[in-house]
Amino acid sequence: MLELIRLSRVVKRPRQEALKVLDEISFALPKGHLMAVVGATGSGKSTLLDILAGIQQPSAGGVRFQGRDTVRYPIHANHIGHVPAADDVLNDVLTVRESVMSALLLRVAGLSKDEQVDRASHLLVGVGLETVATHPVGTLPLPQRRRLKLALALVSDPALVVCDEFADGLDVKSEREMAALLKFIASDHPARVVIHATQTLGNLSAYDTVVILHEGHVCFHGPARAVTHYFSITSIDELYPRLAKRPAERWGDSWSRHRDSYYEAFKLGSEGSSLSAPTDEEETPTSLKGSAAAAEISSDPETQTEPAHLPSAAQPALSAQVKHLIQRRWTTLRRSRREWITQLSLLVAAPLLAMLLILPNLHFIQDALKTASPAPEILWPAAYSFSMAWFIQVFLIILLAARNGAREIAGERGLLERELTGGLSAKAYVLGKLGYLVPLVLAQSFTLGLFIEIVTGGLPGYMMPRLILLSLTGLAFTALSLGLSARSRDVDRAQSRAWMLAVVNVLLAGALLGFPRILGGVLQPLVTAYYGWSGGVETVQDTVLFAPITQFVRTWFATPTLAIFALLAHAAVGVVVTLTSLRMRR
Repeated sequence: MLELIRLSRVVKRPRQEALKVLDEISFALPKGHLMAVVGATGSGKSTLLDILAGIQQPSAGGVRFQGRDTVRYPIHANHIGHVPAADDVLNDVLTVRESVMSALLLRVAGLSKDEQVDRASHLLVGVGLETVATHPVGTLPLPQRRRLKLALALVSDPALVVCDEFADGLDVKSEREMAALLKFIASDHPARVVIHATQTLGNLSAYDTVVILHEGHVCFHGPARAVTHYFSITSIDELYPRLAKRPAERWGDSWSRHRDSYYEAFKLGSEGSSLSAPTDEEETPTSLKGSAAAAEISSDPETQTEPAHLPSAAQPALSAQVKHLIQRRWTTLRRSRREWITQLSLLVAAPLLAMLLILPNLHFIQDALKTASPAPEILWPAAYSFSMAWFIQVFLIILLAARNGAREIAGERGLLERELTGGLSAKAYVLGKLGYLVPLVLAQSFTLGLFIEIVTGGLPGYMMPRLILLSLTGLAFTALSLGLSARSRDVDRAQSRAWMLAVVNVLLAGALLGFPRILGGVLQPLVTAYYGWSGGVETVQDTVLFAPITQFVRTWFATPTLAIFALLAHAAVGVVVTLTSLRMRR
């Protein structure tokens, strides 16, 4: 069912020696098998599970899954159920049932509404969450959150389930229940292997076999009852101190010499024909002899042919994933009272703040427009007042865009990585975010622009091009902030980068007023705020205000059309950076 053949993983480190995380890991498991991978922090457990889940690639060796070399022919995402160690991979706003339904809609296609409900109900009963199906995920205690993570991994009925520290950090009773649940999950599928990586040494007797890792080396593989015999310890609690008394390489070499004897004694073969632990009535052997053949993966690509396609649940189309992601994001906004109150407050506060900054100097603009040839003492303050009125709007919309984009991806990093591992398309995820952010930015931009136009009685020039430019400035900077969010590991770092980019944009847009034309020409293509502002200034070209503006602003102004194309290009760059960053992380 599953074979690991001399699997190694080496991580290159700058200015340091390469770190070998896994060193020639080999074992085989049959269907219906439950195995524990035991080891202290840094032993390589999570790396091993990441390779099995397709998140990382091995540096050497290989993995066979149902006869397929997974390096050459990767396992379909729906064949794998990955339960990550992190507890931040859930959407706390959704209910338990909605979370399972959401995972179904993103991973499994071809089911009717009734079939989706039936499968979700079956999963909730199977993992023991049917009584809390309507509870928000954020209210669940830790053991129930772990059960929900397992349910989400099982929505595609995978044949391989890998759980990282699924029972770690729980009370003794919950640990026993989780071990029993994993045993049930392994037996509930006609061809399933369940692997649990854990530091916990309790309840190992519930597993069919145990693999002990120490600094990337396999030190033992067999039934839990043989661990004390092999390591010459009186209780399993002495395992970690015992491992620390020898270098990991010596433990690995020792197991290589004794492995075949133990495999034969406990009827553990490389073909995986009998990997179940001995019954309680069977006596642990004192003399261990014999050998077992080692499984091999041919290194010659010409001798390898692609095995027959393994049937799996079809994944939803891109459009179906995008539609659900947009609906889910608007649902979370609606249910998160703090978030929607904040968004509503910003929607109202930005126009009010702009009005307070613009109204004191509005009379200069009105006086200048009343006469055909206004005096310089009226014309120059009017020109300056208009340019600053427009700059304030651009500045505020950039601040709103920075907040919107920076939080979106970094704020749900764990959830995103879990769903990408489960087969979610990175393109669908980005489009889903845009489906939420674009209407939000348009609402903020048009509310701000129209409010100022109404309060001022209409600023000089053409209103519609300015509204379009204001909206595109918001969209472009939101996309750029979204790219920063995709490249950041947490919200604080993403927001810090987005605010820094906003400040740089505002400073450069203003500094360009005094830069020489050559230097300004170099910087202008990089400054989003400049195109929004200068394109808006060009809308008053047919008024008396434009000439004085061009004299105190010593730079080139983009036409509204050119500014629109430039802002669209900035938005495209942000989207490309976001998509590329997500794919690189996978």
